[in-house]
Amino acid sequence: MPRHTMTIELTPDGRGWVDGQALMTEDGTDTTQLRAAALREVTGAAVRGGRSVVVEATDPDGAVWTMVVHPSGRVETGAAVDELAADPEGTRPPAAYRDWMAEIWEAGESGRHLDALSMATKIQEQATADYGTRHPYAWRAREVAAHVALLCGTPGRAAEMYMEAARGWAELGSAAYWAAAQRAYACWHQVPEAAQGAWLGEQLAELLRLGGDEALPTLRLVLARTDELRGG
Repeated sequence: MPRHTMTIELTPDGRGWVDGQALMTEDGTDTTQLRAAALREVTGAAVRGGRSVVVEATDPDGAVWTMVVHPSGRVETGAAVDELAADPEGTRPPAAYRDWMAEIWEAGESGRHLDALSMATKIQEQATADYGTRHPYAWRAREVAAHVALLCGTPGRAAEMYMEAARGWAELGSAAYWAAAQRAYACWHQVPEAAQGAWLGEQLAELLRLGGDEALPTLRLVLARTDELRGG
């Protein structure tokens, strides 16, 4: 997965740079204050970009270390960084998220759709707050919400949400794009209204054009069915 990376460099004389841009600090700024100023800059970039940032930081003593700064301002180092790098498709979210997703699935499959919908909304909000709008965990949460929307009898909304997730995966260069696109296609076929189906078909066709040769057979089917829906 392509990652957004930045660098921090701090020097013993109280100066610092973020991605080569000097930090504006006052005379007498100590290392702790300098580091905090650098992290504020990186957090701002994470917020603007809507995704977590991988940072390589050089301390005044020359030590180099890697961390991940999330849009919430939370900083992860050590094993957490390695775990994020090793899980580009978000298939192994933190334990708290796994437990939450299991509750959502159980509620949805047992017919407690309103409970599932409420929890699905909350997990999306939490994942976005913790990791940013474009992090794999955020897209996984979006897919969970899409499944709940389907269980609630709104296949059109489910198709939209799966398409949103698929676009996000495509932007990350992730193989998860194709699975989300296929789920969107399956939900689209369950949309009963011709007008909504035609509109969603146009969106789905645009999405499938991102998939290259692998998506061509499905793209042709979508275009043909969309033409039928428009005519009828």
